[in-house]
Amino acid sequence: MNCIKYQVFISSTYKDLIEERKQVLQVLLKADCIPAGMENFVATDDEQFNVIKNVIDLCDYYILILGRRYGSINARTGISYTEMEYNYAIERCIPVLVFSIDDSAEIDPEKVEKDPIKNGKLAEFKNRAMNNRLASVWQDMSDLIAKVAISIMRAKTEIKRPGWHRGPNDSLNTLSEKNCCLESDNTELEGNFYNKLIELHFVEKVYIFTDSTRVDTDNIEVTLSELFKFVSLRLTGVKTVLAFENAISAFKPGYEVEEQDALIVKNKFEHLKLIECYVEADNIEYIRLTSLGKSIMNKLNE
Repeated sequence: MNCIKYQVFISSTYKDLIEERKQVLQVLLKADCIPAGMENFVATDDEQFNVIKNVIDLCDYYILILGRRYGSINARTGISYTEMEYNYAIERCIPVLVFSIDDSAEIDPEKVEKDPIKNGKLAEFKNRAMNNRLASVWQDMSDLIAKVAISIMRAKTEIKRPGWHRGPNDSLNTLSEKNCCLESDNTELEGNFYNKLIELHFVEKVYIFTDSTRVDTDNIEVTLSELFKFVSLRLTGVKTVLAFENAISAFKPGYEVEEQDALIVKNKFEHLKLIECYVEADNIEYIRLTSLGKSIMNKLNE
């Protein structure tokens, strides 16, 4: 039995390809993969794009779906956020699977780029992306789904990636990971955990609004170790991503942490192997402490 799950980032323009993204997500789940993407917000600045890069870093494969729109352009780079995601995946040597709509396919005129400058950028982007050996052209939804299913299985066979290892009694933990936890990568923790400051943005919880209601905000700077000491005690057992976000919010009673900040913290803890994330059959993402995470929690709370 194959106990490895692969995380796959789905990239595309958003509004014109919502249904296509949903169907591709379902295909990936059936292929025993963990879909990843930024469905909750569209990148509009460099700070949010840094969050996207952190997510891409955790992925084994990257899927690019090209329609007939180019998307929002970053003022600093002069290219779309979708193309920036693609460039970053290439830079990080993550295997990229490209699916571009056929030029002859009939689609809703509202889903076609009308800006001539963006059209030119789209043509250049498409030409470059289609040079990828794992590139396909799709005609309609059913054609896209079939080609994604075939391509992801082919990629998993031909391009080996680390993936997430699932054991019978310790989900997503291999023996080698346990050994790493026992050894504790103290060098990385010293530089990126105990002394690493992170700023969290909180918004006051307000349940009744009137014309005079004022919603307070607060920014708190805290080390990752201090935050983990607090949050880890609330992560015993298996928790949902929402429970993880609520645990961080509890750091400032009466307030809620901004969702983007919670995602950044999650990615940092995951990178440091303090937590592990996985998707079960209910398609819900869960979080649990790793062996290293439990060890650090106990040390911090002695």
